[in-house]
Amino acid sequence: MSQFIQKLGINEHIILSMVAVAIGLMVGYGAILFRLLIESFQFVFMQSGHENVVEIVRQLPWWQVLIMPIIGGAVIGPLIHFFFPGSRGDGVPEVMSAVALRGGKLGIREGLGKMLSCSLSIGCGGSVGREGPVVHLGATLASWFGSLLPMSENHMRTIVGCGAAAGIAASFNAPIAGVMFALEVILADYGLATFSPIVLSSVISTVIARMHLGDFPAFIVPNYTLVSAWEIPAYVGLGLLCGLTGILFMVTLFKMEDLFARIRIPIYLKPTLGGLGIGLIALVFPEVMGVGYDVMNHALLEEMGAWIMLALIVAKIVATSVALGSGFSGGVFTPSLFLGAMVGGSFGTIAHSIFPSISAGPGAYTLVGMGAMAASVLGAPIASILILFELTGDYRIMLALMVASIVATLLINQIYRESVYTKTLKRKKIDLRQGREANLLRNISVGSIMRKDFETVIETKNLRQFKDKLRQSHRDCFVVVDAAGHFKGIISFQDIRKVAFEERWSDDLALIKDLPLSAPVTITPHENLYDALLRFESNNVEQMTVISSNDPTQVIGLISNHDMIRAYNMALLSQYNSRD
Repeated sequence: MSQFIQKLGINEHIILSMVAVAIGLMVGYGAILFRLLIESFQFVFMQSGHENVVEIVRQLPWWQVLIMPIIGGAVIGPLIHFFFPGSRGDGVPEVMSAVALRGGKLGIREGLGKMLSCSLSIGCGGSVGREGPVVHLGATLASWFGSLLPMSENHMRTIVGCGAAAGIAASFNAPIAGVMFALEVILADYGLATFSPIVLSSVISTVIARMHLGDFPAFIVPNYTLVSAWEIPAYVGLGLLCGLTGILFMVTLFKMEDLFARIRIPIYLKPTLGGLGIGLIALVFPEVMGVGYDVMNHALLEEMGAWIMLALIVAKIVATSVALGSGFSGGVFTPSLFLGAMVGGSFGTIAHSIFPSISAGPGAYTLVGMGAMAASVLGAPIASILILFELTGDYRIMLALMVASIVATLLINQIYRESVYTKTLKRKKIDLRQGREANLLRNISVGSIMRKDFETVIETKNLRQFKDKLRQSHRDCFVVVDAAGHFKGIISFQDIRKVAFEERWSDDLALIKDLPLSAPVTITPHENLYDALLRFESNNVEQMTVISSNDPTQVIGLISNHDMIRAYNMALLSQYNSRD
């Protein structure tokens, strides 16, 4: 991009800022379109596009409540499987991976597919959030726009961050929180060159959303305050509860994914089964359907009892885990806020009943619980605190919010050691904390670089026959097999040197199977080069045998240290070539 900018004679920061403004406009209107799609699908399933889903569901006959998510799942499954295979799940981990490993390159098809599938998931009553898909949509729009321009890899990452920030800002009417979410979660970069364009995108998308949707906060929040310094221990306790609940939520979510993965039916039918589970839960707890903003507003206004909020913690964890585990498309941001509201509201009700004179009402604890849960589950304490600050516009409750959020985050970091986003990536063999080099190796399979032109030698051959074969071949390593072709080991020139001058090894009498061969180290073609690197280092060998994943007696290739280094260098060179 720099050469292009020099020809224009314009400072590159000005160009990047202009691009950021364009992205803010696109993502702002994209977020509005997303909201309209959700309302349209909700009208199809519930005959109403109103956001107060609980009141709508309570007026519907029981069979309709049960069948809505089933029908939705029956449509979502084939839609994602056959047309938008990259549209499952939240969307934020995919953006994080693209920024860290692929220079911010995302497919516009996946972004649009996630918008469609998520709006359908929410419209039919699925227990998922819309913020993660909005982040993904914003990032894919930004990546698509950046691909039309001569952008460097670093600038592409920045504008993808612009798209993510604009998505959060337009969803919550919270531009500052959008900026911090992009910097904290997506980019992990707080440099000034990155900060400025992201601020512009976030502000522009917020202006667009306010022009068309009104200048209203996402939640109805009364003015709460810290009544007494004696409340701080209570908020520490709330932070611990939010951390433990967050761990329960993440464990349940990933266990449910594993459970559905083991169910032996076509993958495109699994959302139908998940829809049945959601419908059954909704017959008892209609509050789990949709994003749940109306339920959280009732908790913030202190209009819910402690027991129903405690029950909804379990119901929401199960419903969201069933939805995402079965294949519905949607985010975990809003479900995290929902769980935090229920934990905080129930905790606050009990605390206020015991210490009424020195504690705030349940609504204050509801608000703090929302921030603490989101901070710990998403691994974004700064962004979560700022979201709640922008929703309240009041600094006085921020002390409690900061304490609870940090305590919850520290607890999860100590016990679970992952956020929901990083855990999702680790389950896909991507560990962003180990750096780009390790993940680059993880993206290359052993089977893609193994050498298939190896030579074999039968174990019943004698030493003289093998020496003759060695003279005629340009190889210095051979795969030893039995008469049936089954793998028995490896013999190399070094093995022959060890016995060449020992009188007890007669060239005519000694058979290959009798020689002290090197212990073979094996690997399968589906393993990646990072696994291969660890095996090379732990066994101190220069070459490994690649065996069939289905039959360990069949050798299908060889891989050496040099093969792995060459493949890594080629992949690294390919990444550098994508830059200016």
